[in-house]
Amino acid sequence: MKIKNLIFDLDGTLIDSSEGVVEAVNYSLRQMGQQEQKPETIKPFIGYALEVMYPEFTDAPLDELYRHFQVKAAESIVSSTVILDGVGETLAKLSENNYTMAIATTKIKKHVDKIINKFEWGPFFKAWVGGDEVAKVKPDPEIFFKVLKKMGAEPSETLVIGDTVNDILAARAVPMCSVAVLSPYGGRDKLLASKPDFVLDSMANLPELLEKIVTGEK
Repeated sequence: MKIKNLIFDLDGTLIDSSEGVVEAVNYSLRQMGQQEQKPETIKPFIGYALEVMYPEFTDAPLDELYRHFQVKAAESIVSSTVILDGVGETLAKLSENNYTMAIATTKIKKHVDKIINKFEWGPFFKAWVGGDEVAKVKPDPEIFFKVLKKMGAEPSETLVIGDTVNDILAARAVPMCSVAVLSPYGGRDKLLASKPDFVLDSMANLPELLEKIVTGEK
């Protein structure tokens, strides 16, 4: 298999922005007079669309919850975001190995821009697309088709790396091969049940996996 291009999810794959997300979710719930949720209840929904998460907590109007979320998220998410272990070194190595890389995420574009700027990742990525730039987010494959076009990449030469079922299902719909990275937010059993092509415990192991794919090693 010839892999030239890599498309990464963001939350739970490259970064941990859970502190800021939890803060923004609970802020929005408070603004609507709703009960706050524990971090361990919110974190499994990170990487999913907000309209998937909120009905699990409340029947308050989604548009108002979303508006309040974005108000707090503007100050909490980027400032609290940290790089997951091994990611910085891995991206540098993959860049040195001449992989063309991109990001496809449910995060809105302005937050993605700020996160990439914060960590000085601009030179690593040829393209990135946020969830507000498509009509349907993952597991719909629309965002992957948009990223592939921006990269000038063929699906058969592209690998998707993500930490949720939505990443795996969207990749399969294109179709593209997928790598599931076990998420810091949990959901291992559900992720493995989605049958990704490859599974990694850590992003640090991605360069080694790519070597094995290229050589056909099992």
